[in-house]
Amino acid sequence: MISQKQSQITNEILKGNLIKLMFKLSIPSIIGVLMLSLNTFFDALFAGRFIGETSLAGISIALPLTSVVNGFAGLIGVGSASVLSRAIGSGDIKTQSKIFGNLIIMSIVIAFFITIIGYNFDQQLIAFMGGSGEVASEGAKYLKIYILGSVFLILGEASGQIIISEGQIRLNTIFKLIFVTINILLNYIFTTIYYWETQGIALATVVAMVVYNMMNLGYFFAGKSSIPFNPKKLAIATDLLSAIFSVGISSLFYPVMTLVQEFVVFNSISRYGTNNDIAFFGATAKVTSLVYIPIIGFAQVLQPIIGMNYGAKNHRRLKKAYLTFAIIGTILLLLLWLPLQVSPKTFLNLILPNVNFTQVDIFNFRIISILIPIWPLAFFSNTLFQSIGKGKTVLVVILLRSIVLYVPIVLLFSRIFGVQGIYIGMNLADIVFIFIVLMLTVLEFQDLNKLQVE
Repeated sequence: MISQKQSQITNEILKGNLIKLMFKLSIPSIIGVLMLSLNTFFDALFAGRFIGETSLAGISIALPLTSVVNGFAGLIGVGSASVLSRAIGSGDIKTQSKIFGNLIIMSIVIAFFITIIGYNFDQQLIAFMGGSGEVASEGAKYLKIYILGSVFLILGEASGQIIISEGQIRLNTIFKLIFVTINILLNYIFTTIYYWETQGIALATVVAMVVYNMMNLGYFFAGKSSIPFNPKKLAIATDLLSAIFSVGISSLFYPVMTLVQEFVVFNSISRYGTNNDIAFFGATAKVTSLVYIPIIGFAQVLQPIIGMNYGAKNHRRLKKAYLTFAIIGTILLLLLWLPLQVSPKTFLNLILPNVNFTQVDIFNFRIISILIPIWPLAFFSNTLFQSIGKGKTVLVVILLRSIVLYVPIVLLFSRIFGVQGIYIGMNLADIVFIFIVLMLTVLEFQDLNKLQVE
């Protein structure tokens, strides 16, 4: 039975003022994404300030591997959320009732295999990423503990996506705030009081995610969710798997392809640079990732708006929502981008204090961040295709970006220009990628126009 509050949220998504709706839902969403981004930022901060550059470099190498765990959470969560949003828009109660039980079983099964592989092959995986010596040792310590908590990470993040797809973004943000607060406190305790160093940083994340997972599951088991759910009837919904996988597969392949890309980057840096260059790249990635927080928050809000309106066959409102979010998102990122270009050292010193950055370092930072203002278009196009059930389109462009563009261009430019060529190659690959995504979005809009006429 749909609660009055949920019915109001659904009505706002289908008929309310888009700009008001955007800011009403985006503010808590952005705060939630900020909390999660600050989570990894503080991991890097505690590693760089209280342990050392070797720990930071090791964690930086391990993070692409841990992102694969998040990718599986996205496979289940984003796929399920897309199916759920469209079911809410079309009033399909039968589909809604199967979503959460299916999510629980899928999460447990997938986490089981990830834990076995990750725990037993941690050192080989870190070496595969280009880690060696002390850096590899620190990376393996972080990865091993992180992997042990994979079931909580996958189940917590996937169930969080379902809460977001219901439009309950504020509640999800509260849960994330609690998660990050616990993680930061435990980071401080484990690294500065108990001196557990890199292992302590990983353990803090796992313990905090256990709490986050308990809150998310409690929301459903207590009957607070608007979707029908019977805890006694947990089962795989075989009739929904195709729809879930077709959308969610792109969320899995994104971190997998990011892993491939960063495998090339870290091995190239190891070949042409030093451990300091690895730490600098890790710091650069962390600083620039913070700028994208508002856009990721907007994308989370855009998902149920597009999904529900597509389910209700309101294609004109769907397109208007995309354009509204894209324009405002671009303006916002432009304002955040300017300080990075004017004073990059100020931001880099937050993670790597007392480091004298060279002119080449600053140039590399500016290269990798130059496209920030136009990335909202690509982010929201990804959300568009996932929300309307066309995850395969996202998968194709992700593979195109990584295999066809990113890997060969970075390898070529690094061979010619060394470490600086890595940054130039990354930027060039992204320019081509964004152009292709925009062309696909224009074509999709044309198809939606035809459906609207019919």
